[in-house]
Amino acid sequence: MPDIDNHRDRAYAEIGFPMQDGFTVAETADGLEVTGTCPACGGRTSMTFDYGPPDGVKGLFRNRGASAPPPRTVNVYCECGHMHADRPEGAFDRGCGAFWKVEMP
Repeated sequence: MPDIDNHRDRAYAEIGFPMQDGFTVAETADGLEVTGTCPACGGRTSMTFDYGPPDGVKGLFRNRGASAPPPRTVNVYCECGHMHADRPEGAFDRGCGAFWKVEMP
């Protein structure tokens, strides 16, 4: 993926897109980082999915058996960092409002 950000100025809108290809999934010290281009605004976006507890859970729930395997797809939302018009004050993301799924390795 090129390092050039081809951002398109568009108003903030929560719009879902189908499964997206072309995203890079890299392992970090804390989890998996998904990086690519937002299908709505074209901005470079990156999200990190943190790993859970390294050795499972301690305490009351420790004997519940193996946890479920990690999901094969994750929900990604735009984190381009550009200020989009009509952005709600309480928006939890830092992007244009678009979201989509990415397949994990």
